[in-house]
Amino acid sequence: MSTPDRDLSRALIGALTLAAAVMLVVLLRLPGLILSIFLIALVLLVSRHYQSNPENAAIQSSLSYARDDICEVLDAYDQLQNGASAADIADRTLHFPALANPDMSVPEINEFLLRASSARRFVARIDGYLASPTVDRAQLERLLTVADQRAFELQSAWDDARRVAKEIGPA
Repeated sequence: MSTPDRDLSRALIGALTLAAAVMLVVLLRLPGLILSIFLIALVLLVSRHYQSNPENAAIQSSLSYARDDICEVLDAYDQLQNGASAADIADRTLHFPALANPDMSVPEINEFLLRASSARRFVARIDGYLASPTVDRAQLERLLTVADQRAFELQSAWDDARRVAKEIGPA
């Protein structure tokens, strides 16, 4: 949930809680006052539990950057595979034809293809973690460490695969 949406939902919850507390006090007097106090305490307790921690927001931002790094490499590969521009076609047919052929038995290219497949699944899981408000800091830190490592390994595998494909050249 984005910050303006979160602020709006907090304001609506606060307004509804205040209206409910006033209605309880007006209708029930002293028992309504006691129930209102419990209602306000419960709403504050729940809102503090789901309140965004600045450290978690910073880690989520870093995790988003790591996800973007992975997506950049995957997008570059997809562009090589499916691009319609003259440069993409030249890369696919003249410069890196081995990368366009997934049936190659070159270890570096196979390594990249395996890492790319794994990275696609990993990116989908990262999006789920970024959308979840209940992920704690320790989980985010572990996920960030894994995401950074995967982004580095995928970039290295991409560089190696491109180098080898360039060396092989057109058949």
